[in-house]
Amino acid sequence: MHPKAKSLGQGVLTVALCATLVNAFAEGDAKRGEYLAKAAGCVGCHTEEKKDAVPFAGGRALKTSFGTFYGPNITPHPQAGIGRWTEADFMRAMREGERPDGRNYFPAFPYPSFTNITDRDLRDLWAYLRALPPSARANQEHDLWFIFGWRFLVTFWKWFFFTPGPFTNIQGLTDIANRGAYLVRALGHCGECHTPRNFLGGPRSSRFLAGGKGPDGKGTPNLTPTGLKKRSDKDLEDFLTTGLTPDGDVPAEAMGEVIRNTTSRLTPQDLNALIAYLRALPPLPKEK
Repeated sequence: MHPKAKSLGQGVLTVALCATLVNAFAEGDAKRGEYLAKAAGCVGCHTEEKKDAVPFAGGRALKTSFGTFYGPNITPHPQAGIGRWTEADFMRAMREGERPDGRNYFPAFPYPSFTNITDRDLRDLWAYLRALPPSARANQEHDLWFIFGWRFLVTFWKWFFFTPGPFTNIQGLTDIANRGAYLVRALGHCGECHTPRNFLGGPRSSRFLAGGKGPDGKGTPNLTPTGLKKRSDKDLEDFLTTGLTPDGDVPAEAMGEVIRNTTSRLTPQDLNALIAYLRALPPLPKEK
């Protein structure tokens, strides 16, 4: 073969290989997305609390001081679920907290945390959701008090309490702790329940992860070193894997579900990273 022809052939092969890799990356990895969905606890909020409920078909009730929210069907059913969504619709929902029609989602959907998920992980999550069996289970309307059902008001809430954009590494933390920060702040959205809120439902950022009240009004523990100082790393690892404390106690049902669906499904490396990040947090005292 002529050297020029050989060189041209190699160039074409390289371009084709790069194009294949780019397309594969752009399409997302559903298998990887399955792991990310576990790390994000998606099944909990999007699955009805009853025997034989279809995973991700919606119906989970979330009772709050603003009323009751119902998790929607996120299977790829074209009418009942998100089958007519585009990937751009999904990215906008997760990153901006907006529906395909441009209206706001209520922040009971934890997009203030999910906005920190990276583009690659969002594509993989989207690929996984597209691969789910479609369910025709119809969505339920939220049952909210008076003006709290007016979506346009969420725009003002966003001005004060929402900063969109993917996670960036925190200066001064190790790579392992930064991985933990990403798991806690973005995928795991731990701050949604473990950070106290003001009367408008906005998180008090100065008390991040220092404990507060969950949507059900029950207290949540302080996850900063102040609250964890009596537990070794092994204690925390065992608790987040089995749901048992060293003295044989078990968590409340809400946290028990998080352990079953999320933390117990993490790889050992990710679980260690999560604990490393919690240890690196500034210690905040328990609020009186």
